[in-house]
Parts: sequence; structure tokens; C-alpha cells
Amino acid sequence: MKIAAFYENIADGVRAAGVSMEETLASLREEGMERLYISVESWKRDGHALQGILRRQDIALEGMHGFCDFPGDPGTGAYRDMIDIAADSGAEHLLFVPGMLSTGNTLRDLESITEGMCRAVAYGQAKKLPILMEDFDGLLSPYNCIAGLDYFMRQIDGLECAFDTGNFVIFHEDELAAFDLFAPRIRTLHLKDRCTAPRHEGDIPLCCADGRPVYCCTVGSGDIRMAQILERLKQMRYPGNVIAELYCVDHREVLEDLRQSVRWLREQGIGDAVGER
Repeated sequence: MKIAAFYENIADGVRAAGVSMEETLASLREEGMERLYISVESWKRDGHALQGILRRQDIALEGMHGFCDFPGDPGTGAYRDMIDIAADSGAEHLLFVPGMLSTGNTLRDLESITEGMCRAVAYGQAKKLPILMEDFDGLLSPYNCIAGLDYFMRQIDGLECAFDTGNFVIFHEDELAAFDLFAPRIRTLHLKDRCTAPRHEGDIPLCCADGRPVYCCTVGSGDIRMAQILERLKQMRYPGNVIAELYCVDHREVLEDLRQSVRWLREQGIGDAVGER
């Protein structure tokens, strides 16, 4: 079980602090981060420069993620380009956020997402690249809750799960119950912790379905039962990785929060020995 982090979170922190990306990745690698998780768009923009940095710092790609809009553009072939990029990069898998409820016809939107994801999974299988969906925390996302994600998991053969620990909070659902349901199809975990008050001045809230705000915080410091989830992973001999996620955290503070997240995960027995190459 390796520790990864979102490239976009790191890049936000690097820009805010005016520091070097390579020095930052080297520092996180010494803390115990062994993988990088990145969007397809970021890889298209920054991948050429990143390849050398990752090689020098002994950091591998964990996976990729990207957005497409099957309801708005049911015939789109953009998913094939995204799969090609992820497969060619050496990413272990690709997460799709495949569109929101947007046309005013919920049934048609659900059918468009299902049909589009079936095509994506089939193309991914041909490229030997697992295709994933997650519990995306948008109010117009039809997979933002246990029942919604389960619907697509049941409909689409071969689809795997990117389990986000902090997104079921949008309806205040039990993340452990969700984990137990999706465990057989979990390919990777986004470790997103949540709290009810901001930790930094620039933290941005998520508005839950009932109007209550929640905030992202350092992994292991909030209200999500992270230790119990990690214990379940150990018990099931989970073969994948975990990814520290800190979207909407004050960019001036996100690098230190990432370091603290990696340290906490190491304290839980996740990852290789600190600094091991």
C-alpha cells in the first residue's frame, strides 16, 4: 500500500509559496510519498517536464482522473483520447467524472452516463487500463451518494471504484457502511478528511445537501473515520494505494497539510520506510 498525493494540490502550494516543484516533490518523497495522482489535463500540460522529475525522485504515477460530459455530449469520443493518454503515461488506472444531471431529463442523463461509461470501460479493457468512478461530491452529480454510486457499479460490468472517504458527507452518510459495500470493487482510495470549521483563513467550504458547510483538512485530523478505514484495508489485504486529497485548502497552507497527512499515514503503518528508495 503506497502513499500518493494529488499533483494539483501540490502545484497550488508550489505557486503560492514560490518554491520549486522538484524540491517540493523531493521533500514529500522523503516524508514517504511514493506516488503522484494527476489529472489528464495537468499531464497534457506539465507531463513532459514532470517525467524527468518523477524519474529522478523515484516517484511513480498512481493514476489519472478527468472529466467528460456524457449527458451533454452523448456521442463524445473524448474519453478515448483520455484513456490513450493515461495508458501511454504508465498510470495504473483512470477515474472518470462522467457528467452531471444537466439536460432536465434525469432518466436520459442516467442512460447517457451509463452508456458512455460502458464504452469507456470496454475501451479501457482493450488498452489494459482499469476505468473507475467515484462518489463525486457535486449536488448535480447522480453518483454523489451510496445509492447513486451503487446504481452505476451495478449497471456497468468491469467498472471499478475510486472510493473517496470524504464525499459521502454531502448527505451525511456513513463512510464505513459505504466502504463495506464498495470494498470488493475498490481500486484506489482518495483520503479526504472533513471538519465543520475552517482550519485556515483561505479554506473553501463544501455546501452539503442540507446547507451545512464542511471543510477539507489534514488527513487524520477531522471527522472522517480514517483509522477505521485504514484498518479495514489492512484486514482485507488491500493491494492498491491511498491518495491524500486536500482540495479547497488554503493554497498557502496546503503543502504543510500534505506533509502532515503523509506523516500521519506513515504513523498508521502505511507505505514503505521513510526515505526508502
